Amino acid sequence: MNKRLEILYLASWFPFPADNGARQRTFYLLRALAARHQVSLIALYDAEQAPPQLDALRAYSADISALPRKIFIPQRARAVRALFSPQPRSVIETFDPAVANCVQTRVAQTAFDVILVGELAMAPYARKINGPRKILDDIEASVFADPFQQARGFHRIRRGLTWWKFQNYVRTLASEFDALTVVSPRERELAQALTMPAKQIHIVPNGVDVSAADAVTGSAIPDTLIYNGSLTFAPNQDAMRFFVRETLPLVRAHAPNVVLRITGRADQVAQKELSADNIVLFTGYVPDVKPLVKTSALCIVPLRQGGGTRLKILEAMALRTPVVATSKGAEGLQVRHREHLLIADTPRAFADAILELLQNPSLRATLTANAYAQARRVYDWTVIGEQLDRVVVQTASSQIC
Repeated sequence: MNKRLEILYLASWFPFPADNGARQRTFYLLRALAARHQVSLIALYDAEQAPPQLDALRAYSADISALPRKIFIPQRARAVRALFSPQPRSVIETFDPAVANCVQTRVAQTAFDVILVGELAMAPYARKINGPRKILDDIEASVFADPFQQARGFHRIRRGLTWWKFQNYVRTLASEFDALTVVSPRERELAQALTMPAKQIHIVPNGVDVSAADAVTGSAIPDTLIYNGSLTFAPNQDAMRFFVRETLPLVRAHAPNVVLRITGRADQVAQKELSADNIVLFTGYVPDVKPLVKTSALCIVPLRQGGGTRLKILEAMALRTPVVATSKGAEGLQVRHREHLLIADTPRAFADAILELLQNPSLRATLTANAYAQARRVYDWTVIGEQLDRVVVQTASSQIC
């Protein structure tokens, strides 16, 4: 039996309620670690929202600190200074001495074996700490690599500088942390190209709570599509703009009753731009999107930007809702076209895939059965929690050069 470790988890999102991808990852990894170890949590929350519900996490951590996230206010002078810094602007602008003091105080009070740092935003708070092993979770290099590779003209110069800063920063972190984790093989390849050859880079995927999905009841409403993603996130807004303008008219030409539901927050500009004649319906924020996904005929993921992997696809797989996605949307997941979902990258091909699934019950049944089995076998959070535990135990017990 492995030794029960003392772990400090630094999370860039307070993980309850687990109502977006980042919070879900933090919540389920925290739960998995707490089943085997003693975990202390320091997490950030958005000050303009409701106060963090500390009691909701007491079963997983008796030692919790929640601090308000530093508000990023764009200023020209700061932007100019950041331009000449080797560190990414996001790191410079969001560093908060109050968080650093909290981390240092906690480390002085407890002999931690491991510090688990959730996302790059929290990395600066662990850099100067000596003693505990340090793991940096969820490196997403594609978020910066892809825009640079796709850009042209002046935008390529600007995004090239951002990509260079990210590479330089991650190389520095790799020499200071004992292990890194990524969510997919492609992210691992990108990270390996940035770090020392001997660095330990582990794949710890994003996941889904299959048991929670099993408890959701309801039948699919015919001709109802869903996109379960907030339009306050730029890649989501780009995906919906692309879909509503280019693809949805092609679908409705053959299936005139089709409607699209978009979950999550959306500003008035986005709603005005995308909605028309009750064809596109905005649900607003909902605490649990699973019932909406369960009662949709299809989940669409027409993403063209972003990094990591899509929890929205995994959620639909666990709920037995068929998925049509772009190659970018399905990137990094162990899924195959026409086995677990349909993949299409042009408006015409995407529309044809939607129409095929709406009209072919046999194909729907095959895809959803295969997708559900894959979600349970590979992506259930209990499976992923065991993977992270192995990384933590290995890192705590071995000397990594």
